[in-house]
Amino acid sequence: MSQPNGILKHSLLAAAVSSAALQLPALAQEPPPEEGSAILEEVIVTARRRAESLQDSSLIIEAMTGQKLQEQRISNLVQFADQVPSLQVGAAGPALQVYIRGVGNATSTAFGSMAIAVSKDGVFIPRAPAIAANFYDLERVEVLKGPQGTLYGRNATGGAINLLTNRPDLEATSGYVAGDLGNFDRVQLEGAVNVPLSDNFAVRASGYAIDRDGYMSDGTTDDDHWSGRLQTLWEPTDRISWTVQGQYSQYDGRGPGFTWAGSGDAWESLFPRANDVLLAGIMENGLTAPSVAFPWIDSAPVLGPAPTPPFPPGTDIISLVGFIEDDIEQDMTFWDINTTFEWDFDFATLTVVAGYQDSEMFYNSRPSVNIALTNVLDNGAPETSEVASLEMRLGGETDNLSWVGGVFLFNEEQAINNRVNQGIIQSLQIVTDYETDALGVFGEVTYRISDKLALTGGLRYSDDEQVKSDFNRYAIDESIACPPNSPTASVINGVLACRISGPETEKVTSDSVDWKAGIEYSLSDDSLLFFTVSTGYKAGGIPAVSGSTYDPEELTAWSLGMKNVLMNGRLKLNGDLFYWDYEGRQENLVAPDATGIVGLNTVNTGESTIQGVAMELEFAATAKDFIRFNIEYLDAEYDEFVYEQAAAFTPPTTCATSLTGVDVPTPGGPSPELRIDCSGFEMTKAPDLTFFAEYIHTFDLGASGELDARVTAAYTDGRWLTANFLPEQRVDEFTFWNASLAYRPRNQKFTAIAYVDNLTEEESFQVSLNHTQVPQLVGLQPGPPRTYGLRLTYNF
Repeated sequence: MSQPNGILKHSLLAAAVSSAALQLPALAQEPPPEEGSAILEEVIVTARRRAESLQDSSLIIEAMTGQKLQEQRISNLVQFADQVPSLQVGAAGPALQVYIRGVGNATSTAFGSMAIAVSKDGVFIPRAPAIAANFYDLERVEVLKGPQGTLYGRNATGGAINLLTNRPDLEATSGYVAGDLGNFDRVQLEGAVNVPLSDNFAVRASGYAIDRDGYMSDGTTDDDHWSGRLQTLWEPTDRISWTVQGQYSQYDGRGPGFTWAGSGDAWESLFPRANDVLLAGIMENGLTAPSVAFPWIDSAPVLGPAPTPPFPPGTDIISLVGFIEDDIEQDMTFWDINTTFEWDFDFATLTVVAGYQDSEMFYNSRPSVNIALTNVLDNGAPETSEVASLEMRLGGETDNLSWVGGVFLFNEEQAINNRVNQGIIQSLQIVTDYETDALGVFGEVTYRISDKLALTGGLRYSDDEQVKSDFNRYAIDESIACPPNSPTASVINGVLACRISGPETEKVTSDSVDWKAGIEYSLSDDSLLFFTVSTGYKAGGIPAVSGSTYDPEELTAWSLGMKNVLMNGRLKLNGDLFYWDYEGRQENLVAPDATGIVGLNTVNTGESTIQGVAMELEFAATAKDFIRFNIEYLDAEYDEFVYEQAAAFTPPTTCATSLTGVDVPTPGGPSPELRIDCSGFEMTKAPDLTFFAEYIHTFDLGASGELDARVTAAYTDGRWLTANFLPEQRVDEFTFWNASLAYRPRNQKFTAIAYVDNLTEEESFQVSLNHTQVPQLVGLQPGPPRTYGLRLTYNF
C-alpha cells in the first residue's frame, strides 16, 4: 500500500471516529442505573509517573489488575499477551521476543536490545530472559502502546510494559496462598504474606514455584523454576516513604523446544529426528554452505543455493552441517535488589529509584541450530550480565498544572558466550565483553487551560554508548575451519580451537532528542477526546559479527483517541486511530560479515509505515453478566527494505534480487554481491487482525456462594515470523478458546477454579529460527496444547 492511500484510509477512519466521539455528549443524559446493576472497576495507573484513573489518561494504555491476573490464572507474559491485541510475545530459547503493533526485536542473543521497555516497579529490565521471573504477586500490569521516548527513553520505540508488584501494607496482616494441579504433571504454588511490624514499618514476602513436564514429544518446553521476593516499607513521617525489594529466581529443566515447518504436529519435536529432517531438506533444496567445504565445486552459483544435489558418492553431508547431539538443558539464575525513596515537599515530590540486577545464564537450545550460552573454552562459564540503574525525578501537581522532570543513568556489563553447534561448518565459540552506558534527561508538563481543555508537552535527551571489547571468534571441535594441522590450532581446556577472527574492539555512540505534544478535550465528565504526536528511539549497536554496526531506529506516532465511561459506569468504550512513521528498523539477518564468516547480523531497514485502529469495550450488562471485547486492525509495511550480501551465502527469499556488480570476500573466495529488495512486504510479527473477547456469567448459589462461568476467545491473524519471506516462515491464524468455572463461598476468602485452556487444541507459533545452511528448515516454537487443571486460592 502506498503512503498516500494509507493517509486517505486513515483520514476516513479519523472522520468516523471523531464523528462517533462528538455524538457522545448526547449520551450524557443517561437513565438512572437499573436496580442491581454493576459498575465497572476504576483502574488507577502510574504510567505518567503520577497516579491517575486509566480513563483520565491520554496514553494508549491497557492495564490489568492483580485480581484479574489471578482470576485468569496468568503467570507469564506469553499468557498475558493473548489478552492484549497486537501484543506478540514468544520465546527464542529462554529469551522473550516482545512486539507491540509490529515493533520489537527478534534477536535471541545479548547483542540486541528490546524495542519494548519492560520494567518492574520502575526499574528497567534489559535482559529478556529475566522478564519471566517477575510475573507473580503483582498489583497491576500496564501496557503502553506507541513510542514512549519522553518518560521511558531508549528502549521504548514501540511501547512499554510496567510490572507493578504488591507493595507492603502498614494497615494489617494479610496474604494469600494458591496451588494449581493440572495435566502434564503440573504442580504450581504461589503465595504472599504481609506483616506490619510497627506503625511505620512493614514487610511483605512472596514466592512462586512450578514444576511441569514439557509439551514437546521429547520433553522440552517444560517449566521448572522458582522465585522469591522480599520487600520492606518504612514511612518514618507522613512525607517520607522508603521501599527496599530483593528477588532471587532459579530456572532449571530442559527449557524451550522446537518443531519444524511442515511437521504436521505442532508438538512433535525437531529432535531426535533432526538430522533426518535436515537431510530431506538438503535433498530437496540443496545447501547455502561455503564452497570451501565442497572441494568439487569450483565456484558457488549465483542467485541460488550452493551446492545442490546430486552429491558425489560417499559424501557425508550430515557430518558437515548436521546437529550435534548436545544435551538440552538450562541453568539460569537472576537476582536483583532495588529501592524507591519518596519525599513529599508540598510543592513537589522527589522520587529516587535505584536498582541492581545480576544474571547468570547457561543453556543448550536446539531450534534449527544448536545454540548454547556457555564458554566451552573457559570450563563451561555461563553468560553473565550486571546492571546498575538510577532514576531521580521531581514532580508536582496544582489545580491546572502537572509536571515531572528527572535524570536517568544506566550501566550494563556483560560477559557474552555464544556457542553455535551445527556440524563442522558451523561449530563456533564467540567470546566477548559488552558494556552499555546510557544517560537520559527528561521532562513532561500537562497544563489545564480550562475544565475541558489541557495541553501536554514533553522532551528527553538520550545519550548512549556501547562497547564490544576483546571480541574473539573460534572454530572448535575440529570444524572445517580448524583442522588439527592448522597453524592457528591450539588446545584450550581440552578443546581444539582456532581463532578465526579477533581480538577486536568496536564502539558505537548514539544520541537523540525525543518529544511529545498532545491535546485533551473533555466532552463531558466521563468522555475524553485526545490527539498526541510522540517520538521514540532505540540506540544503535554492534551485532555478533566482525566489522559491522547498525544505526539507531526512530519512530514518530500520531494518535487520535477517545475514552468514555457511559451508562452510569456500566460501559467503558475506548478507541484510538494511529499512524506511525518508522525509520531504520533494526532487522536481524543471517549473513556474512566483513571477514566473510556467516553470523547473525543486524541491518537497518528504510522507511516503514504502521497504521490502524483499535477499540476496547467493557460492559457490565447486569450485576451477573460481564462482557469484554478488544480488537485491533493493523496495516504494517516495509516501504523500503533493501540490503546487500554475498550471493554465495544468501538464503532463499521471495524478495526481488539483483547483482550489484561488486565482489565481496567469502571463505570460498570472492563472491558476487546480491542486492535484496523486500520493500512492500508486510512487517514481521504484525498480524492484520487481533482480538480478545470475554464473557462471564455469575450464578447465585444462595447461602453456598457464587459460581462464575467464564469463556474467552483470543484471535491472531496469519503473519510473517522472519524476514526472508519464505512460505515456511509464514504461520496461519489461530484462535484460543479458554473456559473456566470459579466457585467462591460467601466469605470470599476461598476460590476454586476448574479450567480448560486452548479448548480446541489450536496450533500457534510466535517464534521461528532458520537453519543457516538449509533456510527452508524453519524451527518453530509452539504455544501450549490443551491444558486443564484445578486452582485453589485462599486469601487471609
